[in-house]
Amino acid sequence: MREVLTALAKLWKIDDAAKGYDEELRTLPAKIEAMRRDVEMLESLLAAERTQVAEAEALKAARAEDLVERREALGRAKSKASRSRTLKESDAAEREVEATRRTIADREREISTLEETLTAKRATLDERERQLGEAKSLAEEEASAAEARLAEVGVAREQVVIGRDELVAALPRRVVKRYEKLRTRDRFLPVSIVRDSTCVSCRMTLPAQLCIEVKRSESKTGGALELEDFLVCPQCHAFLVHVDLVEPPAPDAG
Repeated sequence: MREVLTALAKLWKIDDAAKGYDEELRTLPAKIEAMRRDVEMLESLLAAERTQVAEAEALKAARAEDLVERREALGRAKSKASRSRTLKESDAAEREVEATRRTIADREREISTLEETLTAKRATLDERERQLGEAKSLAEEEASAAEARLAEVGVAREQVVIGRDELVAALPRRVVKRYEKLRTRDRFLPVSIVRDSTCVSCRMTLPAQLCIEVKRSESKTGGALELEDFLVCPQCHAFLVHVDLVEPPAPDAG
């Protein structure tokens, strides 16, 4: 039992040491992906604004062409009015001239408004272009730095977890399964190294009899170990391992 409990404690020490590396290996790719999504969002916004500018420019061109036609129509209406021979023809021609003038004024105002809109949209487009350029540059720099860091972390983690597979093989399968489940928790530890009657995982004071059993558990012998042979904290259910198995007491000075 001593060797198995020691293996369990060592397994937790390895996983605890690798925890920071595992977190970086998880978060760095997510950070890179988030920056790439931001760049894609800016590109999408830029594409939409380019479309809006193109549509506004097309509308302005159409209105400008219509304005030319309206001015030509005004010239024809004036010519017609000058050739009128009766009062009725003259009134009709004048009404046509006035209507055409109003239409021309409407088109000129519309073109002016479109030009103002285009000026604002072009300014926004220029700003989006600048933002996109900065975002792309930053994303490339961050991605390059993150990839280099990922390589460093991967190498460092490989060194930390040397021997882990052997420790896992030394433990009963059900114990490993329970350990891995406990390891996913944020609040409590999967293994509690017991010293001074306290569970270091949840800070609970353990019952005196349980402390005695934890101390004696290392000397247990018998057949194949089962999950039920391992002592756990009544509060957080962490596996209990006595500190002497992790930090053997120093020999007597005498």
